[in-house]
Amino acid sequence: MEFLGINAGLVVILGFVLLALLRIPVFISLALPSTVYVLASDRPILFVVNRMVRTVDSFTLLAIPLFIYVGSLMNHGDITEKIFDFADNIVGHLTGGLAQVNIVTSLIFSGISGSALADVGGIGRVLIQTMSDNGYEKDFSAALTSASATIGPIFPPSIPLILYGILAEVSVLQLLIAGAGPAILTTALLMIWTSYIARQRNLPSNDERATLSVVGNSLVIAAPALLTPVVLITGMLGGVFTPTEAAAVTVIYILIINTVIYRVTGFEYLWEAAIETARTTGSIVLILAAAAVFSFVLSVEGIDTIFANFVFSISESPIIILLLVNILLLFIGLFLDPIAALVMMTPIVFPVLFEIGVDPIQIGVIMVFNLMLGLLTPPLGLSVYLSADIADVSVSSVFNQTRTYYAIMIIALLVVTFVPAVSLSIVEMFLR
Repeated sequence: MEFLGINAGLVVILGFVLLALLRIPVFISLALPSTVYVLASDRPILFVVNRMVRTVDSFTLLAIPLFIYVGSLMNHGDITEKIFDFADNIVGHLTGGLAQVNIVTSLIFSGISGSALADVGGIGRVLIQTMSDNGYEKDFSAALTSASATIGPIFPPSIPLILYGILAEVSVLQLLIAGAGPAILTTALLMIWTSYIARQRNLPSNDERATLSVVGNSLVIAAPALLTPVVLITGMLGGVFTPTEAAAVTVIYILIINTVIYRVTGFEYLWEAAIETARTTGSIVLILAAAAVFSFVLSVEGIDTIFANFVFSISESPIIILLLVNILLLFIGLFLDPIAALVMMTPIVFPVLFEIGVDPIQIGVIMVFNLMLGLLTPPLGLSVYLSADIADVSVSSVFNQTRTYYAIMIIALLVVTFVPAVSLSIVEMFLR
């Protein structure tokens, strides 16, 4: 099907991009041009409705609101402070002090929330304020928080990886486990670079190393929260529960430790967390439903074949193709919300990378890692805007401070792209 001599699928993509750039809600940007195409091809409107309903009628999809609820419960309880205190005691004495604490805390918190923005909006508030109170520049604190929060959508439980699993019809369990290696690698690189920056800028650190008794005491206090990702990962690896069941278990676990161990009184926070979860989940489900119709259009019009032919006309080398795909995804991430970009690019990129022999699980990790970097770059840069608002500094100054960390993230991305074992070693060891 063509429109003015142009493939109709390309017209639908262009329509989506234009609407998204005009800040039209993503689900409308996806659904409107796709629905027009369906109607123009003499299919009934019920076709659109049925395809949307079938896509969101998924047991696996239930994991998303449950994990979002977990992050909201943590933000309304005292768990984030317990995690921060423990991280401060184990790495606060290192060069860079609280900057290193920021990174370690983000890794721990991401093992529960699975969202970059939840990380910035939750524990990020504590981190930025504490760093600022201890002599760190506010824009640097905000930049580091934005960078370290990128670990969240990679380390299990990762909401974007769950969405990719649904879109690409691959194992969500394997995807979640595959994210652990890249997240730990990214954490290590961020800590090494922060140590270098700390020496260059003479950043403060704790005057004394915490004693074993202090570390032990903070470990005991934080242990229930720290065990959350451990229970989650080992439970899934051992086949005790599916990702969706793991999410439900995590909600119950967080409620128990909040009430019984940390003595969080009152139930108002449960309602507030539920409202936040409903708002976030509603937008994700709407996007996923609209994506079902959008993906149908791309499939019917053979956009994946057009893209594959274009890429292979440039080079047939897997290395070159992987570089081209990375560049494309990074560019898309500059302008589109990561979820919207993931929805649009999965049916286009997946067939090409699969054809050159890239594992479907690694494809998911590469795509999510790429698109999450868009949270650090203008003009979108959602993490940067949020952290700048929390720190009460100009967005431009935070973007400026983020540049060197962005370079480190690119290095991590290249390692993940060209060293499959970083993502797949644990998966192949336990799940294949």
